[in-house]
Amino acid sequence: MAPPRLHLVVPETTAEHAVRCFTAICAAGDVASALAPGDLVPALLPSAAKHSVALLSADEKHARACDGIEVGTRADYDHARKLLGADKIIGALVGISRHVAMDLAEAGADYVAFHQARMKPHEEPIIQWWTSLFEVPCIAADPVGPDGIAQLLTQQPDFIRPPDSIWTSPEEARRIVTELMRAISGQAP
Repeated sequence: MAPPRLHLVVPETTAEHAVRCFTAICAAGDVASALAPGDLVPALLPSAAKHSVALLSADEKHARACDGIEVGTRADYDHARKLLGADKIIGALVGISRHVAMDLAEAGADYVAFHQARMKPHEEPIIQWWTSLFEVPCIAADPVGPDGIAQLLTQQPDFIRPPDSIWTSPEEARRIVTELMRAISGQAP
């Protein structure tokens, strides 16, 4: 199985800062996708295209300009698919709901994203459950750094979200993502 790729969640910040950090992250790691606030989509589009990163927005108004949208309910999925058509990515943020994940995957969602950290310690990890039964790609939506990646990798997520500290500065982004990529590939620091 291929190692997981990175899924970024861009915070509200200035366009210049977002682009600088985004560029540093893409230079240091294997970034597949990024979910950005609607107002940052125009600034990030050129960098996303240059680095072949799927740029998504949770904002319907900006979803047409980028590669797709992330939704949380079946009604939102149906509306987004009608609005955006078959060619755009529609992902589903499902928290820890197995039912919602299955419903949206069956409807045609391109990925499901789980917030596994909200689960009780004795429960089976939802990402492990999903990857053992379903083909639709999944994102480990809770931020994880180099120190916490080993346990998550055993569950075989398709995409992982790096820690939010990658948005501190381009230098910090490069350092953290380089360490994270080493940990994903099993190399010692």
